[in-house]
Formats: sequence, C-alpha cells, structure tokens
Amino acid sequence: MPRPDPVEQLRTLNELLARISEPERSEHARRALEFFYREHPDEAARVELGDYVAKLMRLHFGELGEPFDLAFAHWHVPALEDFSPLWIRQAIVAEMKKLAGCRAALLLVTGLRDAVCPPGKYWTQARQEQYERVRGWIDALVCAWASRGSQLRVVVV
Repeated sequence: MPRPDPVEQLRTLNELLARISEPERSEHARRALEFFYREHPDEAARVELGDYVAKLMRLHFGELGEPFDLAFAHWHVPALEDFSPLWIRQAIVAEMKKLAGCRAALLLVTGLRDAVCPPGKYWTQARQEQYERVRGWIDALVCAWASRGSQLRVVVV
C-alpha cells in the first residue's frame, strides 16, 4: 500500500468537513492548501498530518469555545511498538469525554497508518490485520462511550 500524500489527506479531510461546516470555510481552506502546495512543494511532502489537522479544524469550526452545532475531538496516534487494547482505550475514552453530552460530534483519528507501519517499512498482511484490529477496537470503544441519541462521526485519516 503506497504511503499517502499528507497534503492529499488534508484535501480529503477538507472535503469531508465541507459537508458539515459552512461552504465558504471549506473554499477558504481549499485555497490555503493549494497555495501552500504550490508555493512550498518540498515542505508539503514532509508535512506532519497531526500538526495541520488542528489548523484545518479551526478554519472550519473556529476556535474552541466558539458556539457551533458540532463538537469535535482529534486524536493523533503516536508511533508505538505495541498496540494494546488498554492503551487505545485510555486514549479513546479521553477524547470521548470531550464529546460527552453533545448531540452531534466528530472524532478525527490521524496517524494510525503510520503508527502501524512506520516510514521505511513495508505494508504487509500482518500489518493490515493489525490495522483492522485496531480500527475495530476504536469503533467498539467509540460506540460504547457515545452519548445515547447522539450523531457521532468517526473519521480515520
């Protein structure tokens, strides 16, 4: 599986967020991404996705604390040697507590692919199975901790 381009991932995320935020904000973010990619192509290839997701979210939803109909939380998966259900549980529960009581929420998970398959390594069948296992843990925990009647979206980039 080829390593995805971080700017392309941000573009995709921008398009997903455009469906739940104001169209003007999405267009502004799209133009900012295009300008960055055009003016700094070398830097764009080395973009850390986790660093720019928060900026993209602020473009769409404003600063934290501003009123908006959708609550959001972002978890960037750090690179670890071992994924255990307890470690993932702690991280997901911490993010879900931020979304507690919200009628509509978005949980964004970034860096999972890089955590499972670090740069310079090959994507193997064993890594694919580990990725799917971790995705299953995330989905199960999110469902268990979601508020009753809430509309929760989980996006893994």
